[in-house]
Amino acid sequence: MDIEIDFEEIKNEITYKAYNSQLNRYPYAHCETNNFLSDELTEMLLNNWPGADEFKSNIESDSVSGTKKDKEHPYNFRYQICLTDQEGINQIKGEKRLVWQKFTELLCSAQLVQAFVTLYSSTLLRRFKFRDPNDLITKMNYGPRIHLLHDKTNYSLGPHTDNSGKVIVILIYFQSDLENDTKNSFGTSVYIPKEKGFTCSIGKHYPRADFIKVFSANFKKNNAFSFCRTDNSFHGVEKVQDKAVERKLLQVSIYGEPK
Repeated sequence: MDIEIDFEEIKNEITYKAYNSQLNRYPYAHCETNNFLSDELTEMLLNNWPGADEFKSNIESDSVSGTKKDKEHPYNFRYQICLTDQEGINQIKGEKRLVWQKFTELLCSAQLVQAFVTLYSSTLLRRFKFRDPNDLITKMNYGPRIHLLHDKTNYSLGPHTDNSGKVIVILIYFQSDLENDTKNSFGTSVYIPKEKGFTCSIGKHYPRADFIKVFSANFKKNNAFSFCRTDNSFHGVEKVQDKAVERKLLQVSIYGEPK
């Protein structure tokens, strides 16, 4: 397959958008960026989207435990391919795999990681107790993990802060049954706990009833939502009540630790 798209040029365009994204600072640092990728790249990725049989359910991928192993649990209507794992990306068949390999290399580039680290530097400086912003680059090791995701029907995700090893999470939305819904708010939601001062350091999932939703990102093609992981970065996915919905998206989880 000839990939005529200039990935180096696109990397610089995405880096520009990451550096210049507008942060929302309450209740934790997060932002929504429209038209994150070029239209050309977005269409290429959608045209090379893996088939349903190339994804694994959360149960099949061993990403769930305990009660979530119930096939009817809302968490298990998510299917995934880990693009940063060789076995995972090998799930993608034929020439489509090359497209996703190129895109994965772009998302894992030091240039793009540094852009998001800079965007969220205030929060990260507090987390790692650095004073000099340069320390976030010179004294840290970062490792992105990327998952291609396909949510179906009854998928939902209760409020949680995420794995404590993560520092930044970026979600790129590609396609949804609700794409043309003017009231579309079925992207990632931001929550505040009803119990004042409540935090979580382990990423446990909590009942939706214990939280107040203050924001939901629009799930529309080429929209990106990102946030900086903290002990109060409660987020999740609301369950769609009136219809079955399918969503295509990609998640970049940047892990980080001091050298």
